[in-house]
Amino acid sequence: MIKRYFLFLLLLMCVVGSVNAVNPTVPDMCTSTEFYVILSDDTMSQDLVISTLSAYDFSVSAPVISGIDSQTIYFESENDLGRFCSIISTTNKVLPFAGAFDVYKNGERTPMTVILLDGQAYTPYGDSFYQYVDLNMTGSQIGHVYAWISNTYSQNYLTLLLNDATVVSCSGDSSKTQYLSSTFFQNNILAIHWKNLNGYDRLTASIVLFDYVDSATYSPDDRCDFTVSEIYTPPERATIDIYTEPAVDIYNNQNNEFLGTTDNGGYLALPLFLGETTLKFVKDGYWDTLKTFTVTSENNSELIITMAPRNAIFQVSKEFSGNIYPNSVASLSMDVIPVKTAYATKLRVSGVEVNKVYYQTQELPKTADGSYIIGDMSSPQNIVIDFKTTSSWGERAFTVELSATDIEGTAYTNLETINYNVLELPFLFETPDQWAIGSNDVTLTDMSGESYSVLMVLYDESGTEKWSSSTNLLEYCEYTFEVPVEDAGEYTLELNAKSGTVKSYYSIEIIEPVSLISDFLTASPGNVATVQFKISNPTESVKYYTAELSCPFYNETVDKTFSIAPGTVEKTVDISFEVPEGLELEYYQLTLEVFNEGDTEPIYSGNIVLTISTSSLFLASVPGGNTTLILLAAAVLLIAGTFAALRLKK
Repeated sequence: MIKRYFLFLLLLMCVVGSVNAVNPTVPDMCTSTEFYVILSDDTMSQDLVISTLSAYDFSVSAPVISGIDSQTIYFESENDLGRFCSIISTTNKVLPFAGAFDVYKNGERTPMTVILLDGQAYTPYGDSFYQYVDLNMTGSQIGHVYAWISNTYSQNYLTLLLNDATVVSCSGDSSKTQYLSSTFFQNNILAIHWKNLNGYDRLTASIVLFDYVDSATYSPDDRCDFTVSEIYTPPERATIDIYTEPAVDIYNNQNNEFLGTTDNGGYLALPLFLGETTLKFVKDGYWDTLKTFTVTSENNSELIITMAPRNAIFQVSKEFSGNIYPNSVASLSMDVIPVKTAYATKLRVSGVEVNKVYYQTQELPKTADGSYIIGDMSSPQNIVIDFKTTSSWGERAFTVELSATDIEGTAYTNLETINYNVLELPFLFETPDQWAIGSNDVTLTDMSGESYSVLMVLYDESGTEKWSSSTNLLEYCEYTFEVPVEDAGEYTLELNAKSGTVKSYYSIEIIEPVSLISDFLTASPGNVATVQFKISNPTESVKYYTAELSCPFYNETVDKTFSIAPGTVEKTVDISFEVPEGLELEYYQLTLEVFNEGDTEPIYSGNIVLTISTSSLFLASVPGGNTTLILLAAAVLLIAGTFAALRLKK
């Protein structure tokens, strides 16, 4: 009988010791559950995790662990997860592993906030007062409370209240520690009732809420030396605006957690934790689409997902690099995923001027029919299309067609509509009505109200830089660049602003405004010689010019002022001079310069070779030399001689 009694007591002690265990026990076999944490330090070995965890003294209640796998710790229930996420004890007011872990509840990563209440109060004889802590929760929910209270006087009374209901209380000269799971928080207020007869009371409480808490505040009281602190802050989230097909179910691809469904317009605002994440988009009649991207704290982040119907052979996702501005070159990156091996793939772009197409980092040539040959495709590939943007801002669109066949010869066509937004330039750009050889004024005026650097570069048609200049454009101020052009030809003016984030290009064509009819001239001394040239006026206004002819045998230039009507093409202009007698040389070089009215730099400068004729014939000089006139004179003399001979015969 005594032995049986002794065995019963021993068994009872074992049971009691098990119930009141303060150190967690880690089983040999790991049983995964939907309640777990993943430690942030992935360098910790599993043995180190177990030894560290087993050394923690959780006071009155330790969490029940169902297993450990590397840095993942599984718990038997939400209650055990809540206990693990509380402070370890009143003598060790920190979280296990210093709170360096992510929390998962019901298999989904969840936000968590842990509030620590800690301090003491002194009340005079018979005094009683309440202190209220505002938790600022998002709504009613289940929380987990670990509390320790202590009195220093036999008639003291201390109570921690939640919605006027006692959470834990202690009376008399004693202390009490308690862990309360599944505590229902109906509103934001947590009340502490300090009541005693001339003495000190102490309170330490850890409150775990699997949610975001904006702040935890309370009104200070002179009778209290008390702190309220947030010892675990949930990871920051950002809202991503998702645009895709209507009624698309979106999942976290890591754990297949359902996140939401797009509305009838294909839109869903989705709060996501910062960092890299992969979403899965699912809809009947479409191929499932995966998208990996990085969530940042920037506001108004957008994600545009194009889903491929089941009768298409490609899944295509599209992304533009940077902002798009007028008169620029935008870059469209397309990730093309073949659902099955695609053969003889072709790409065709319509509705926009294509600059270049890259496939596997190589530029593709454009074929005679306007398409680009991709070839066979069996794995995900990237295609980049550089295209020229319009000269005006606003919403724009073009189409990209991908055609291919499968191994059975069945033809497929993906027709992708590319929508993009051309942003308004932050500055007003003013150029000359007509670019010309010489200096051309280009004026920029800021319209954004910000200061930023501007770099302007002029390239010739071969891409060689001919000129560049930069300035710091002040808010709402203007700056004029003087762009020099030395020769006629085709040029590109590039504008870079705001550290290269704003780019715009402008094509410039400068036609030679003046051309000599001939650069050779023959004249006799004492005769009048005439230099002829052609000049055009492509503008919409009357243009005024001055022509200056420099002759080595004149001290001054021979000048002529003239005007040209708008839209005139190749008007012939004469400038004449008399060749003086007694010239010693046979050849002279003349220089012709043509100026815009009021300018000191010529728009044209050319040389004419003047040949001095020694013939005694009555020859007048003509443009292009006197050969024609000499032949004509010879013919006249020949005819005259013939008539004279005939007369003598008679």
